[in-house]
Amino acid sequence: MILALFAAVAILAPLLMLRGRALWRCLGCELAALLVFGALAALARMLRLEIDPYLAVVACGALVLTIVCAFVAFADDVRWSANRAALLALLFYVLMIPLMLRTPPDGDEPYYLLIAESLVHDRDLDLGNQFADLSRTASGRSDLVPQIGDRVTPGRVRSHLEPFLPLLIAPGYAIAGLAGALLTIALFGALLARSTVRLFEDEGISDAATRALFPLFAFGPPIVFYAARLWPEVPAAFLFVEAVRGVRQRRVGRWVGAVVGLVLLKLRFVLVVVPLAIRTLKTRRQVIVAAVLIVIALVAGSHRLRELVPESARAYPIGLFGLALDGAAGIAFQAPLYLFGLIALARWRSMPEGFRLGMASAALYVLALVPRSEWHGGWSPPLRYVVFLVPFLALGAAALYERIAPAPLAIVSVWTVGLVIHGAAFPWRLFHIANGENVAGEWLSKAYHTDFSRLFPSFIRPNIAALVASLLLIVAVIIFRTGRFVRPAAVAIAIVLFAAAGTRPGSRIDFEDAHVIHKGGELFPTEYQVARFVFHGGWIVRPGEWMSFLAQAGPARLRYVSEGGATIQIGARAFVLPPTAPNTYTVVPVVVDRQGRVDLRCLAGTVNLDWMRHD
Repeated sequence: MILALFAAVAILAPLLMLRGRALWRCLGCELAALLVFGALAALARMLRLEIDPYLAVVACGALVLTIVCAFVAFADDVRWSANRAALLALLFYVLMIPLMLRTPPDGDEPYYLLIAESLVHDRDLDLGNQFADLSRTASGRSDLVPQIGDRVTPGRVRSHLEPFLPLLIAPGYAIAGLAGALLTIALFGALLARSTVRLFEDEGISDAATRALFPLFAFGPPIVFYAARLWPEVPAAFLFVEAVRGVRQRRVGRWVGAVVGLVLLKLRFVLVVVPLAIRTLKTRRQVIVAAVLIVIALVAGSHRLRELVPESARAYPIGLFGLALDGAAGIAFQAPLYLFGLIALARWRSMPEGFRLGMASAALYVLALVPRSEWHGGWSPPLRYVVFLVPFLALGAAALYERIAPAPLAIVSVWTVGLVIHGAAFPWRLFHIANGENVAGEWLSKAYHTDFSRLFPSFIRPNIAALVASLLLIVAVIIFRTGRFVRPAAVAIAIVLFAAAGTRPGSRIDFEDAHVIHKGGELFPTEYQVARFVFHGGWIVRPGEWMSFLAQAGPARLRYVSEGGATIQIGARAFVLPPTAPNTYTVVPVVVDRQGRVDLRCLAGTVNLDWMRHD
């Protein structure tokens, strides 16, 4: 089925978007690419190389479709319009659906589906009978239990999730089950693509810039993943674009309907709606409309209002720079195109009015989001909480497009294609346990048994790389002109330095990390612990269990918790760890007797080891 969909999209997409010589050249390039991939596959088989066949198929399909995107972006004979762009996006999103369904829906998705099933079958919002017979749910998740925040009474369960998204997907689910529900989200994705192209046109962005950036926006993360999953983020992005366009065009009916839908999707969007609505207040009637919107938001929302209150002032820089730079959940690593949108913020006065209106309306929302411990999105694909903003970050990038040198754009494009291939082939890896590592760092650390993860900036578990990256971002935002300093030679040197640094022992060892070789023991907290990111991580060891890692020689401090106390051995030296109060971590001095690979063994007791840091 997936091969048939790849073939259909590879043929239909050029026919939809190209004409004349561009069409035939594109089809020829696709055929040539397939022949090259076929030859490489035959060669790999002859050499008996072990290659994941599913990954190979997805990579081949993605690169063939990248050829189509390149022709759409740069060819002369292009049949370009917002409607055709939407149809092209729909083709891609329909293709993504079976790829995302390689694993069951996760995060909030199966719960949204349960609500939709209750609406279709029972005509109510009580999930009690759905939880009583989970074998009937289309998600295939028989392990579901009510979420934290759900209202549970004997025989009845009322989800804390807003019911508007399930209401939207209910018709599709009634017609075609889970596939129909996902197709509904894909349709919203296509509408978002159309509205974004219209937004670019409204703001005076040239067709050349729009066509060049459209594939990176519509078919790159985070949109391409959320457009094929059951989250409210893509419908919210569409409604927000329509709301801003309505305000800009002074079409009250458009923006009022859009903001009502936006708030019904998620109560948190009231922090976006209110600033946007205030911009339109000129008459008493409009003041009344704004008041009604606020009342609807408060009545329709099922979240507690205290969730909209910032948690800690000192958490602001962590969340703010984390959204931009975190290796697992930040724009720089998960959606690099939008770094140009962040740079556009520093050129505020020269940016299009639509960009300024959209970003200004979201400012209060972002200020409320960044100090929260869940700024990174929790158990979800990356950038969950800012997906609705990416059309405006793309608008900022488009406004800068003519000034950006080819090399940075090429790097962003290649990285984006890699992200799409990885997420499409391994959809479960879109969900990360938020332990301070990221997929690339974990892969390198496991392959070489050395701590590469520490070289990626982490704001979930702040490290030195995060501080360095933050300073570099500030400098880049201030001095960026074209990015001509980002040259292939500079990138090659950076990769060499990165590899050299990664093979050396770090000053801190987090015992749960991928570079540590574990012989027994268990992860703490468990991988699927709800809100795992609010816990201190660690690795629990008992007598006879041990681990191995690269370490520096000399004095260090070790953080642990052990109610009964424990005895461990690091290298050739043994250390007695005194008992601690329950769930209370203690730091004790230890000494590592040599530099290089060191074994840590548990000799007695049970201990949860968090980290060891050299002085």
